[in-house]
Amino acid sequence: MSDAKTSDKKGQKYKTAELKVLKILQKLESLKLSDGYVSQIRVPAGKRINLKDKLKLPKYFYVLIAAVVVGLVYWTSEEWSSDLCLLDAPSATKAMFRPPEDCNMCREVTGVHRVSNITAEEFESDYAYGSTPLIVSGAASQWRAVREFNYEFFKKFYQDSKMGTRTNDCFYFAYKSGLNSLQEVFSMDESRANLSGEPWYVGWSTCFDEETRRLRSYYNRPYFLPKTAESDMVDWIFMGGPGQGAHMHVDSVKHMSWQAQVRGRKRWELAPPPECLYRCRWFSFVVEPGEILVVDTNRWYHRTNVLPGDISITIGAEYD
Repeated sequence: MSDAKTSDKKGQKYKTAELKVLKILQKLESLKLSDGYVSQIRVPAGKRINLKDKLKLPKYFYVLIAAVVVGLVYWTSEEWSSDLCLLDAPSATKAMFRPPEDCNMCREVTGVHRVSNITAEEFESDYAYGSTPLIVSGAASQWRAVREFNYEFFKKFYQDSKMGTRTNDCFYFAYKSGLNSLQEVFSMDESRANLSGEPWYVGWSTCFDEETRRLRSYYNRPYFLPKTAESDMVDWIFMGGPGQGAHMHVDSVKHMSWQAQVRGRKRWELAPPPECLYRCRWFSFVVEPGEILVVDTNRWYHRTNVLPGDISITIGAEYD
């Protein structure tokens, strides 16, 4: 067979495969799914899904599994190995084609571990790079941020500094607040700002070294992090009122992360990745002011909900 005919056949095969995958992706798009599709599968906290209950799962769950299988077959084929993308997946479906997890990461995890004191050596050995979530009680209780961070603090911090005109250049999450930028967050009416008006919850990352350094003067590197662990100059802030929080999702960040609850109380719910739903447990827990949560948000699906009471303010960062 000539090289030209061989090339034509391969090209035809690639095109056929591309069309099949695109049809599946378009079907997923039409279902309006996101990373949060897992939240539609109702599983009582602390329970595993039994195989006999699998027929109760939403029909689109099986469509998703089929798409994952087909996608992996085509995208891992040796004949498709290339540095170039052959098709551009719709944005809402990209996280669905992440590599499958080894379910050993969650099989024996039944809940969050909570400690009041832990050394850097113990943390590195048992938790730093594993999949078991950990809460270190009191780890942030002496920070200035616990006493001084509130809505007015951040409003003044961003509006009265030269960074005020440069905010929102990095990552910003409006969630369901309808507030599309930090400028809108810090110009909302007083009743909404003090949580007596329409509820809201937002998140953003620091963008500039100066911004990060100034904020870090109010909080410290967690005392239990390994001495060799390094962090970049990007921190995360999540802030909002009761009844609000992040939808069910999985992150796509580089490293493990910690999140310090400096104000308010927040309930977390962790779910295993879809391929481990039959083998691992869902569970929930509450993070109190002054506590630091360490969790691999790249592997655990998670959602949060601010509990009644004070405004919730959380500071987080990655470490390697």
